[in-house]
Amino acid sequence: MLGDTTAKLSKDIDGTKDEITIQGSSLDAVAQSCANIQQIAKVCDKDIRKFLDGVYVSHRGNIVQEE
Repeated sequence: MLGDTTAKLSKDIDGTKDEITIQGSSLDAVAQSCANIQQIAKVCDKDIRKFLDGVYVSHRGNIVQEE
């Protein structure tokens, strides 16, 4: 993880399994950390039409803190 970027593995509460949440204050550091994870998890020597494992972006956005 670059800079103050943190990665957190989610709990299997609502049926979401194996989800990693990446957070940080620098957009560049977060984006590069995500790109590094995606490159490490890239599937090689498999037909990607049949082999569906990998890293996928499910949501992008700002964190809204409730007061």
